[in-house]
Amino acid sequence: MCPPFVMASGCHAVRGMVNLFKTLEDAARRGADGLMPQAREGIRDALCALQGPEGGFAGQDGKEDPYYTFFAWLSLRALGVACDRDRLCAYMAMCRSDANPVHVSCARIVSTVEGREKRVSWTKLVAARLRGDVRDVYGAFLLMFAMGDAPSWLARLVWWRHRKTFEWGSGERSSTPRLAAELVLARLAGVGDMKIRRALEARRCADGGFASADNVTADLLATAVARFALGVGQKRESESGALLKRDLAFVASCWTDDGLFGASPAAGRGDAEYTFYGLLALGTCR
Repeated sequence: MCPPFVMASGCHAVRGMVNLFKTLEDAARRGADGLMPQAREGIRDALCALQGPEGGFAGQDGKEDPYYTFFAWLSLRALGVACDRDRLCAYMAMCRSDANPVHVSCARIVSTVEGREKRVSWTKLVAARLRGDVRDVYGAFLLMFAMGDAPSWLARLVWWRHRKTFEWGSGERSSTPRLAAELVLARLAGVGDMKIRRALEARRCADGGFASADNVTADLLATAVARFALGVGQKRESESGALLKRDLAFVASCWTDDGLFGASPAAGRGDAEYTFYGLLALGTCR
């Protein structure tokens, strides 16, 4: 069966003010726009079927989960599908007091973007950075997602701490998602990034897609975040057509019979998280 996707060329550069959430969402929307109508409808129906009575979306265990709800919400937005925002936001509001900080961050981003609470100010990120609350690159990313537009110097401030990973020589051994996060921060900060780019490119697999670490097979998460990071602020024309086609074929192979995307071609079923990664990866091919 031919992949239900189409390809086009494009460029999405980030300049001036930084809005990580919009950059990420725009890429996923391009991926959704490239789907054929039947594929869009299949993914839409499969996602909507995951929503539970409290307004959240089910994870792999079948129970409503704020983490998977976050990705289902992102995917539906990319697809342009309207959902019951009141019920969704009410569920996420309950999760704002969750003991899991990732769940709290997911709930905060949804509530912020949906206009249910104020956007995080750049002063809050600076304060968190100075207090040491944002020690990890992912913590900085999640806080920046809830900020909206932020001045470019803020990206340089966030990068200042994380650059030491590569100065110490351990960066090349990082996971692909972390390498991708480091590369995006470096790009937004306007600093040299060739060392990170080379380390990330080294994770590209010969048959298509990217691996999460050295000497393992490709997976959809690594492919989505690597392609996204390599494309931020860069012209798409710089990528060879052969590489693009191989990566596109890999992404298509992760589309499962249940209408969602799975972690790899070997996945028996998909979920909301990997469906967003599928849309994001497809968007980087357009």
